Amino acid sequence: MASSPDPDPLFESYPTLRAVHRFVHLVARMSWFHDIGDPMDAELRERARDYVAALGFPEVTPAVLVRWEDAAAALETHDYNSPAWEAEEQLRMALTAEAMAVIPEAALRATLESVEAIAAEAADAGAREIARFLQIDDPDFVRLATGAAVQTCHQAALLLAAQGGAPDHPFALKLQLFEHGRWPLGIVGMSLNIF
Repeated sequence: MASSPDPDPLFESYPTLRAVHRFVHLVARMSWFHDIGDPMDAELRERARDYVAALGFPEVTPAVLVRWEDAAAALETHDYNSPAWEAEEQLRMALTAEAMAVIPEAALRATLESVEAIAAEAADAGAREIARFLQIDDPDFVRLATGAAVQTCHQAALLLAAQGGAPDHPFALKLQLFEHGRWPLGIVGMSLNIF
């Protein structure tokens, strides 16, 4: 019996895009932010430690922030030129170069834009739902939470496009924190703040 052709001819020429296509469906079905502010269980703690270690900061420990006011304050003090931010940016640039070596720029850009659009819609809905549930009235919450989710999905899709995936890569591990219904706010000092 002959196999059916791929729905997208790009998959035949650029097989890693098939993994990105599957990822888009996962992004649309994720329960974004459903456990923010809850106590940290052992599995979340382990994933968070794996993430910071893979990023190059094994001495950093995860810390859960339980109130939006604390999370917002942590975001305000976050240094976007911090060593952790620089490490992620270096990884992103390396993956972009790796992906562009095998996928035409226009196809890669269109793929990533598709991921970002679907992530934005799904994460926005999740952020609005949890904001209502937790009675968070700050309009910045939905915007910032959605932006963080979109950025993480972009990073994870870039990893898939470049390498087909690597479960121990920092971007894959960071996505797992979101899959736990959380929002990793970033590393400040010796803590990975998680809402």
